[in-house]
Amino acid sequence: MDDADDGLRPSKVDVQRIYSQSSQRWSSHVRKSYLQSGFLEESFRLRNMLGKVLSYLGHGLAAFGEQSKEPEFDLHTKKLSNGLSVLFVNGESLWSVGEGHCDLKEKTIPSQLLLGVQKSVPCSFSGDDRFINWPEFHEPHKSPPRYGNCLAILAFAWLYILSARWVEIQQIPGTLAAQSNDHIVYSCHQAAWRDDASASLPDTINIDLGDVSNDAARWWAAILAKDEGWRAEIKRNQSVYRSPWSTTSISAGHHFRFRRTTPSPSSFDSVSLPPSSDIALGYLIDFCLLHNAGSQCSVALASTLTFPSLTKATLPLPSFHNSCVRDETARTDNHSVPRGSTSSSTGYSDEENNILRDLRLLPYYMTLSCSNRGIESLLCNTFFNPDVPCNLVSAWMQPIFEILDPLIAKKDDKNLAMVLGRQQPKVAGLWVGAIVTGMARSILRHCRNGFIAIEMNSAAWTNTTQTFMSLDPLLLDDCDRIHRSDECRLLYLAGEELNSRLPICPWRPFGTTALSDTNICVHIHAQCTGGHFLRYNGWSWALKNGSNVRDPGFCIDTAKQGINTTVEDAIVFDTPTEAGPVSESTSEMVTRSIFGWLRSYGWPAAEKAIYSHSRIISEGSDYDDECADDPEDDASDPRKVKHTSDKFETIVAWLDQCAKESEGG
Repeated sequence: MDDADDGLRPSKVDVQRIYSQSSQRWSSHVRKSYLQSGFLEESFRLRNMLGKVLSYLGHGLAAFGEQSKEPEFDLHTKKLSNGLSVLFVNGESLWSVGEGHCDLKEKTIPSQLLLGVQKSVPCSFSGDDRFINWPEFHEPHKSPPRYGNCLAILAFAWLYILSARWVEIQQIPGTLAAQSNDHIVYSCHQAAWRDDASASLPDTINIDLGDVSNDAARWWAAILAKDEGWRAEIKRNQSVYRSPWSTTSISAGHHFRFRRTTPSPSSFDSVSLPPSSDIALGYLIDFCLLHNAGSQCSVALASTLTFPSLTKATLPLPSFHNSCVRDETARTDNHSVPRGSTSSSTGYSDEENNILRDLRLLPYYMTLSCSNRGIESLLCNTFFNPDVPCNLVSAWMQPIFEILDPLIAKKDDKNLAMVLGRQQPKVAGLWVGAIVTGMARSILRHCRNGFIAIEMNSAAWTNTTQTFMSLDPLLLDDCDRIHRSDECRLLYLAGEELNSRLPICPWRPFGTTALSDTNICVHIHAQCTGGHFLRYNGWSWALKNGSNVRDPGFCIDTAKQGINTTVEDAIVFDTPTEAGPVSESTSEMVTRSIFGWLRSYGWPAAEKAIYSHSRIISEGSDYDDECADDPEDDASDPRKVKHTSDKFETIVAWLDQCAKESEGG
């Protein structure tokens, strides 16, 4: 940046450098994606994104197991504008802030996890051809294309399994599900059955279940019913709440109809007991093995994790080709392959093991799914680069969408998902799931405009970086100055009233500040041994009796994960890309945001070139008029800085410290 000419705008050289880096990186992702016939199997392993994430409601936590009864969590009810309410469980994340011996101790961030809703997520079939033909996994040798998909069918199955697990985690041991306020039940709604003599209606989705039991048949009839075929409920605070993964089908004109090898009644008894999550998963595995749909199963699970973040969902219409869903009635000799059968192909056991592994990890996925804006922030993080300062965000973001827009326009969902997954491999499967449910559209729209969501807990739980605030402090040779990014961090850690919340802007402010121009709390802690940082140190569950239970979360050796989780490897760089006209609107917005947070108490005189810049204060504003009255006037004037009564104690403490240092010298 040329400070002599402009206190805020970056130099053309810096714009060119960042633009070229972004363009080369994302162009390389596109080229590599076009060389693949399908997805990489490793990218669909959702467990690769797990860091220190909590088990949902502390399930399996030793501290809870030692108690004589189930923990009673501190709950919070939020009323919605439609008269319904949403239920949350309270807690707080714990953060270490330094290694020195100063008065800055562990930081706690109050947080909530979604526990229950009173309205199911409406779900319909998309009118586009989103993944109408599932691309399968990439293989070194070209294989014949497959046609069709059954993503929606698998997603409906996973929604039930998640909801059943949700009930099971909360049930009191020894209590029958049917006698408990926490239960899952069938409704009277069921999908229809088809026999060989019945005609196939135009808008009917015919599905072969093979040789399944009556219990399995009843379950499939419920989860694919019109409207709601099942309900998972708990009763808390005198109100009934549903599972966050509850859904209701609103697809007009499309109905599921089943066939199985053994004769089926036209309907089943509505008082039949729904299966547990374990048993339901067995039904799902049988279906995947019968239809060779294992490669779609993890994506279907990923898609269901987005449901608590959605007001409505869309799923790809199951197609009728020679894939998992068949238009023609299966022949009687085409029956289900029993799980574990030696006659199945060698890939079946691997697929089954992967699905079973996901079942064991469900409580951890459930936490990520129920974290406020957690899934959204993980997807948005794909576009974040911690090395890019706020005034160069436009140069970083513009080439990304110049590259992605052709894929979006062509509705090339496969390559779009692969490109996004290459940039952030940990959430590659989650991106495909978000495209499946339609969530990706809003994510891309917000990120295009510079709105990148931050959720510190989900970042820590997945070992990702979503904001400059979680980076380590930067070293400076000049001990009389401090990086503005470190200045932000110290203001937040010190708990200054106007800086008590994390900045919503993830992009770091550029440049440095003279320590003599900083807030007293910054001046005090800038030279602390080891510096100050913000590192996740665990979670604390808030209980109804006022006590807290600490939870270290899930532990995994990231070095042994089966996928590259960095974005630096195998990037093919071209000759530098010449930057065309770069719209600065995104940079202007994020710069105004982060400097507005940093300078909540006012501006030092040395930053007049910044605070008087048109990007910070719009021309003709009250502030601009006030500054125009007196050219020597500046926002660092104590008369214009907001103060609070508790700052007096900070000033006294600082003066005492200065006196002690003077005496020691």
